[in-house]
Amino acid sequence: MEPRMTIGRRTIEERYGTIGTGGKILFLGGVPMGLKKIARKLALLYDDLVPIDAGTLAGGAHWIRFYEGEQRKVMVLEFDGEFNILGENGADIMDWIGDEYFRIHWRVFCPAGGEEWLGGDAAKGTGGAR
Repeated sequence: MEPRMTIGRRTIEERYGTIGTGGKILFLGGVPMGLKKIARKLALLYDDLVPIDAGTLAGGAHWIRFYEGEQRKVMVLEFDGEFNILGENGADIMDWIGDEYFRIHWRVFCPAGGEEWLGGDAAKGTGGAR
């Protein structure tokens, strides 16, 4: 039995398609633009923002989908031809990965105590609790 789809995930997939089914290049104003260039134009160049795919809706608005690591969400921003943001949708990454969410060693940053890896990470030589 397949688990029930959450409202957030259903909203995203009904409007923009399944993750990864969008394009890697959009033609905006007749100019081909990759995901990184689109993200730069929207001021979305951060280490924890990972572009996934992009597309154009029937009404002409464009969208870019990305993973937002700080909040652990899949986010979609809609924008017009001038790169003005028209709206956004988001859902927790757990809606896609299910129980694997609890097995991942999430990276977190605390300004008072530096960087830690929850659950421990052998590569970093740190543990969750001290």
